Amino acid sequence: MVNWVSWVMLVVGLIIGIIGGFAIGVWYLRRSMTNMQMDDKEIMQMARKMGMNLSPRQLQMVKQQMKKSDSMKKNNPLPTPGLGKLGKIANFGKKKDDKKQSPVTGKKR
Repeated sequence: MVNWVSWVMLVVGLIIGIIGGFAIGVWYLRRSMTNMQMDDKEIMQMARKMGMNLSPRQLQMVKQQMKKSDSMKKNNPLPTPGLGKLGKIANFGKKKDDKKQSPVTGKKR
């Protein structure tokens, strides 16, 4: 007969394995999505599905915008979830119409 300690260890091991596998899967999916590159054919197919027919110039503009948004994401990562209220707390008591004074002229901007 197997004692109850080994059953508890089995259940704990399964729970840890499931949680660890899920975390590794999420990490891998995010990494693969950020490194994903789209070629011209894929962009054209996506545009056609949305009901648009892109000219070569428009296609180049879309590719430039995608590169620009990728570089912005790398330089300015998204805020951590749950910290949105901290910004509101930091601005508590400040009026929206308060304008900063210029350090050179002393006038409000």
